[in-house]
Amino acid sequence: MAKLRKDEVGQGRAFYVFYCPGCGNCHSFEVPRWTFSGSMDKPTFTPSLLCNQSDPASRCHLFVTDGKIKYQPDCHHKFAGQTVDMVELEDLADGR
Repeated sequence: MAKLRKDEVGQGRAFYVFYCPGCGNCHSFEVPRWTFSGSMDKPTFTPSLLCNQSDPASRCHLFVTDGKIKYQPDCHHKFAGQTVDMVELEDLADGR
């Protein structure tokens, strides 16, 4: 089961989309801007991903390491400072 969806952009670029349980929607990493381990099941991306940096009310800051989302303390949601398993995208399509 994959925890990512790859969206090809062309010219050697791709977006890897994953579901963020903290925000309740999807985020993505752009490769090669981020370094990617190549695993669709237990992905690792570096460096961190920071969404909505200038809006503390919706900020999401995280690392993805070995298929786990490590939320940073400056996130706006209930998972701030916690580590959770990534959700399989197939589960989302099934409404789970």
